[in-house]
Amino acid sequence: MSRVERKILENRMTRVLENSEILDKRAYFTVSGEGDIKRKEMNLTLGAMFFCEDEKLFDEILEKESCPKEREKKLEIARMASMDIEKIKENFPKLIIKGELDFAKRYGKEFAMREPKLFLETLFNLSLMDNINFRKPLMALVMKECLDKFGWIDEIGYLVISYFTKQRYDLNSFENALEFDGEIELKNIFELKIYKKVLESFEFKNRKKYLYILDEANKKIAEKELNEVEKDILKNIEG
Repeated sequence: MSRVERKILENRMTRVLENSEILDKRAYFTVSGEGDIKRKEMNLTLGAMFFCEDEKLFDEILEKESCPKEREKKLEIARMASMDIEKIKENFPKLIIKGELDFAKRYGKEFAMREPKLFLETLFNLSLMDNINFRKPLMALVMKECLDKFGWIDEIGYLVISYFTKQRYDLNSFENALEFDGEIELKNIFELKIYKKVLESFEFKNRKKYLYILDEANKKIAEKELNEVEKDILKNIEG
């Protein structure tokens, strides 16, 4: 999937870890009593680390997205070695959707350490349930690349699970999805193509519903010009 050479990737990882405390956001979603809703955009640094071939683009996005004002400390995650794995598998999705980062990160680490394949399938499934516009499938792919190439790393696991929990879930499309099993000619839209890539990664129970969500989004989302980072990420993910 990724064409980034190992040595380059290791250097990038070092730099990301050095900046990991300022790559998160304290909140991706806020709402006021008057009904004003604000959602912050995904930080593309992790996606660029694994999927951008262009070193200059990675440098630019890392510098742009490193924000000392958003500093989040304590990215280390304690193990839960005595916890029953069945309880972990049952509770992890609930914690993610409820937005409970403190517990979700610990359950997620233990899940990934003990059953990495099932952990990824669960994370991929959770990314498909949410609003396509939130780009959670990209974070799921980042987690897979990290586990495949480096194993579990606390800072990366934290940033991925933080995004899953802080970018609050919108399950409206999933709750109202029908079943669809036809062919979809996708527009050149970043979110849709990454969603499709994740959908093709496992045999999901709700595959036909996810296809319906993808088809509906394909009809409604207008095409827009991709920025250079998005183009490079998408080229490598599709390739």
